[in-house]
Amino acid sequence: MPYVAKEFVLTSIFKNVSEMKEGINTYSEIEEHFGVLWKLRMKRNGESLGISLHCLIDKTEKWRIEAERYLKLIAATGKVHSMSLTNPYGNSEGEGLAWGYQSFIPWNELMKDYVIDDSVTVEAHVKILKMTGIEKKRIRNFDESTKEFSDVALVVENEKFYVSKLFLARQSSYFKSLLLGNFAEAKQSEVTLSSADSIDFQNYLEVLHGESAAIDEDTVNGILNLADIYDTLTVGKQCEKFLMNESVKSKKEKLELAKKYNLKSLKNKCLSEIKTIDDIRSAVSGDMSQMDPSVVASLIQKSISYQSK
Repeated sequence: MPYVAKEFVLTSIFKNVSEMKEGINTYSEIEEHFGVLWKLRMKRNGESLGISLHCLIDKTEKWRIEAERYLKLIAATGKVHSMSLTNPYGNSEGEGLAWGYQSFIPWNELMKDYVIDDSVTVEAHVKILKMTGIEKKRIRNFDESTKEFSDVALVVENEKFYVSKLFLARQSSYFKSLLLGNFAEAKQSEVTLSSADSIDFQNYLEVLHGESAAIDEDTVNGILNLADIYDTLTVGKQCEKFLMNESVKSKKEKLELAKKYNLKSLKNKCLSEIKTIDDIRSAVSGDMSQMDPSVVASLIQKSISYQSK
């Protein structure tokens, strides 16, 4: 049973590229992912373009983020220039707050192949492998303190979550079959859920028990994944509601989630909000073959309509 890795994509369209002066930093808007603020930086360095990804944490206590990153330039034609990074973020020796490349791409190649209407799209694809020193407070406990009110312990990554079989069964067909059906687990006081992430499961249980505040920009992907795996419609609807009304995720990321989890209302809302050529660019994934065909068709139609005006 796969679980969602802590991943995000930060996308920024940098404008007035031809006017960029050598040695002057240009930054993207700041975005929050997994409790951390991030931003992209572009800088012209002689005949090259420099790009880096910055992690904005101001803590004296030890902290560290291990992550795989890909910095990408995305052309309107679908052409991609990409370079990878693995250096850790942190406040110890050998770590840092920003990592990137001083010479990411030659300036003339940038202008020829990636700049359109004096703008260029830059993406940072980040997969967080491990975070230490950055904690999120739990809204609700499912530990030993709730054991007397439960009849089963679900074990995820060696952590026990004490819950009610009947409550889970009413909300989830998966748990109804597992805990009340003919499986061996129905007679066990402890049931192990393999390959689930304990943090995601904690968030999922909180939402399932009415704590919608557990859904935020960082947790929604993991919660949606478990809602899909465990066939929990109420949790999925809460996540879709958050994505439609509160989330500041990019249109591209929302459309990716809409496709993956069949969130039709979210898809329709995203498409209704795309009203300019820049909106279309920000919604297009680097690999259009992975996008929902109906979304691609709608974006093409919108593009033709806007260009004809």
